[in-house]
Amino acid sequence: MQQTSEELALLADLELTRDLAEGVRAELASACRFEDLAPKKRVKVADVHGDRLFLVDGHVVRLAQGVGERLQAFQGLSEPVDLFGDSPQPEDCFVSETHCILLRIPGPALEAVLSASLEVSDIDLDPTEADFLSDLYRLIANNTLALPARPEVALKIQEMTNDPESGIAELTEIIQSDGTIAGALLHATNSPLFRAAKEIKSIRDAVVRLGFRNTRMLAVNLALRQAFKAKNAVTQEAMQKVWREGVLTSAYSYVIADRMKVLDRERALLGGLVAGIGAVPIIQFVEMRDLNPRLDAIHSLVGKLSSITGVLVINYWGLGDDLVAAAEHFGDWGYRAARPDYATIATVARWAALRSEGIEPPDAAGVPGFEVLGLATPEPGGGIAELDASVDALEALKSMFNL
Repeated sequence: MQQTSEELALLADLELTRDLAEGVRAELASACRFEDLAPKKRVKVADVHGDRLFLVDGHVVRLAQGVGERLQAFQGLSEPVDLFGDSPQPEDCFVSETHCILLRIPGPALEAVLSASLEVSDIDLDPTEADFLSDLYRLIANNTLALPARPEVALKIQEMTNDPESGIAELTEIIQSDGTIAGALLHATNSPLFRAAKEIKSIRDAVVRLGFRNTRMLAVNLALRQAFKAKNAVTQEAMQKVWREGVLTSAYSYVIADRMKVLDRERALLGGLVAGIGAVPIIQFVEMRDLNPRLDAIHSLVGKLSSITGVLVINYWGLGDDLVAAAEHFGDWGYRAARPDYATIATVARWAALRSEGIEPPDAAGVPGFEVLGLATPEPGGGIAELDASVDALEALKSMFNL
């Protein structure tokens, strides 16, 4: 308890965390720990695994971007020193000159509470939702919130899009490494949409039949689908709604990127699929807390809190800052980027996806993303004119994704 009190006192002094609510800071403190470091020890960015290290006491020499700097801190007399900062480079490191005391703050827990602290003040929560958020904070701060497993097959396939040397053999090997995805891909290949004269029985033949690009898109979809799991009827219905919206958003994201020639269309497809991923841990947490969850209550929580948990998941998966932004701005229709990015594509794509489902989207005049992407702002009741020529491509994607 004494150690937690000392950590809490340090968090109250740090500029990074001093503005957090007291209860949130206390939860974060319980996840932190002090570490002793002997003299002449070298610590690299890779050694801290995304956590934040602060020098509480002692002397070090920091090497950042090729420049050396001597840093010192005196426990109880000076503020701890952030040793790597927000955006360290892989080659950054420091060397201890004396015995040092360090404070380690778990990276995911810190990022989650900082993100939440910026957003929650603007969220209208009823007492039940506020209680839910408090429990969610506790899990985040303790680094015990159950997050969806990394979709390794999807990530490996995405990496192939930037590898000009990859081909059918490499793609086949990746898909075969996951029996569930391989089986689902064979099933899709033998569906009426792609059916050949004879039944396809091997993954290689499936790749040849579908085509390299279609196989990549479908396999990524199938791999990510496994993250959207729920157990009871109500949460399954909520999860299915989230998944369907995500797939539609990904299809529109792909077409928008392709049609407007902005950014990478397959990266845009992935961004559309994961922009709303923050709903998954929320729905699964509802299952843990409530034996009889209400669908409307789940939808409300997802709408208000999924951007917070989405940032956590995308960082955990290591998908990159461009897709972190897509999750962070999920549901923020007023988001305006300085230039086209995947968050903007996902926002406009979600607008189109809702409209295609007969759900009234927000007034397009209040969605700056259209302008940022160079699209004409749709008239009330109208769609995106630039996509009129892409109807066939959209329908093909929807059929491929079983929508």
